[in-house]
Amino acid sequence: MTEQLEKSKLDANTLFWNRVQLIAVLVVFLAPIAGAFLYKPTKFNNYGDLYTPAPEITPLQIEGKDGVTEFARYKSEDLWAFLVIANGQCTEECEKSVLNARQLRAMQGKHLERLRTVVIYAGMDDEKAKDLAAKYQPLDLYKAKTDDLSNWEKQFQVASDTQDEQKSRFYVVDSKGLLMISYPSDADYKLVNKDLKRLLKARR
Repeated sequence: MTEQLEKSKLDANTLFWNRVQLIAVLVVFLAPIAGAFLYKPTKFNNYGDLYTPAPEITPLQIEGKDGVTEFARYKSEDLWAFLVIANGQCTEECEKSVLNARQLRAMQGKHLERLRTVVIYAGMDDEKAKDLAAKYQPLDLYKAKTDDLSNWEKQFQVASDTQDEQKSRFYVVDSKGLLMISYPSDADYKLVNKDLKRLLKARR
């Protein structure tokens, strides 16, 4: 009987320590995963001008090759927009922003199909607008009423910009219709691309 009790105690101790070891192994493997879920960065070290909190873009009626629609169509289609606003003539700086937006879209690899390059214009000759679209394809080109566009673009204002600098910017709007970040036309490609990859990954 004594031998059986001793054996039972040994078996119980062995089982206990086996469980302790198993729990320790699980903690070691699961700790990094749990940390990844619980960690929330307190700051986005961005190169561009980040809008915080990110405002939701207000509605705007626009007209494209398929007729009248809303800028909100990108939200309904779960797409990001690289947006350039040409209220008046598209100057050399404006065209540079269009080119930058298009090329940065092309650099996004597997995220490419989630992105569109968009130009919304008013007060520009329609033929010139079509030439712009042909020059920088693929491009989603839309026309808006001048007063509507003037009011709509106020939400994109960056406090440090002059009026001319504001006209040369391009903006990033996410698939939820939120204004995320913007850049001047002479922004550094590599740094912009770094921002975009982080944003796309974070909002995936």
